[in-house]
Amino acid sequence: MEEARKALAAVNPEVQIVPLAQRVAGSDVDRLVAAADVVLDCSDNFATRHALNRACVKHRKPLVSGAAIRFDGQLMVFDLRDPLAPCYACLFPEEGEVEEVRCSTMGVLAPLTGAIGAMQALEAVKLLAGAGETPRGQLTLIDAKTSELRSVRVKKDPACAVCAVPTSS
Repeated sequence: MEEARKALAAVNPEVQIVPLAQRVAGSDVDRLVAAADVVLDCSDNFATRHALNRACVKHRKPLVSGAAIRFDGQLMVFDLRDPLAPCYACLFPEEGEVEEVRCSTMGVLAPLTGAIGAMQALEAVKLLAGAGETPRGQLTLIDAKTSELRSVRVKKDPACAVCAVPTSS
């Protein structure tokens, strides 16, 4: 990990790289997200994804989420600086009945994870540079078997337990 940090620092010494060699949980998630400009979720479980989402909503940080399983991939940018933007829980509610499937048991096409990671990096750079159009509120579905991309618009859930604005009664 240290060698990767050195190599990246040699390419761009103005970027701060903080390698983490431990599992991050609890208040560490909140602290790290608060210090970040953009968060990339490359995890393979809903507990981590939801923890990152809650922290990003709390600190109004953009979240670039990528996932892959077997031959299927997903990419979505949640720009939580925009109060009208959906969050991860609008798409996959925390209390929802979602079957947890992991790459370790279901398998994943390795080049697909690289492609999703590259797409996440592209979106993060665009967010940081303020360049181009970021597909906010748009879930991109990738079918690696057919090389087809499909986009689905995702709207903010007014009843979302994580990002809904409480109404005064």
